[in-house]
Order: sequence, then C-alpha cells, then structure tokens
Amino acid sequence: MDNFLMNSFPENIKKEIEQIQKLILPLAKKTSKYMFWTFPLIGIAVINLVVLLFFTPKDTNVYILLFVFAIIGAVGFALLKEAKINRKEIRNIGLRYIIERINKSSIMTDERKKHYIRIVNDKPILAMEHFVKFLQEEDRMKRMRYFNHFKTDEE
Repeated sequence: MDNFLMNSFPENIKKEIEQIQKLILPLAKKTSKYMFWTFPLIGIAVINLVVLLFFTPKDTNVYILLFVFAIIGAVGFALLKEAKINRKEIRNIGLRYIIERINKSSIMTDERKKHYIRIVNDKPILAMEHFVKFLQEEDRMKRMRYFNHFKTDEE
C-alpha cells in the first residue's frame, strides 16, 4: 500500500496492514522478478519471429533461429502465467488473513463479523477497504467499551 495512505491510518490499522505485507512480501518479490523478465522476453521473441518469418528470404536457413526465439517466447509466456498464478495466491493470502483476523475479534458481535466476512468474500477486490472499515468499527467499539467501563467505575 502507498506510504502516503499508510501515514494517514491510525497505528492499529497500520499494524494489521504491515502483517499482511509481511505475509505476501516473499511472493510479491518473486512475482515482480517474473514480471520484470516477462515482457522483454516476449517482446524480443515476437519481434524476431515476425522478422524471421515475413522479412527474411525463404532460401536462408532460419529454422534454428525460429526455434530459439520460439523457446524464448515460451519462457516469457510461462513466466507471465506464473506471475498471474502468484498474484492470485497473494490475493488469497491477504483474504485468508483478513477473514481470520475478523473471526478472531472478541469485540465485534458475531453478526457484524459475518457481515464483514460476507462482504470480503463477495467483493475480494475491495477487501482491503472493507477490512479498514472493520478495523475502524472495531476500534470505535473498543473505545466505547473502555469509556463505558471507565464511566461505571466512577459512579
């Protein structure tokens, strides 16, 4: 998540987001490496294959080069596929953490927890936004309980 946005969150939300980031960081690094190599490999392969197939005289022996560039393109597409799989896994890791964290809450009612879990499952793209709302609501409930407890002790 963007550092500018992270600085605008309270500490409890920052800690939860950092926990998610710690879980996904190794896979995210691997995915970014794959994506770094994917497009150059595919680009080099496609450009060279087009040049060899359409702009090279037919009497030249280009089959070995065609094979080499086809292999390079296949490696690029394999890395692209692996990166897509890793991105799905990153999203699933984040969703699992969010759902587990919501379930662990001792402050929120079961009804509210089920509500947030249903929203997170229904719209996984907006899961982080809903998780932040959950954490804000949980924090409000915590403060209300503390205030009510403090108030009853004074009386």
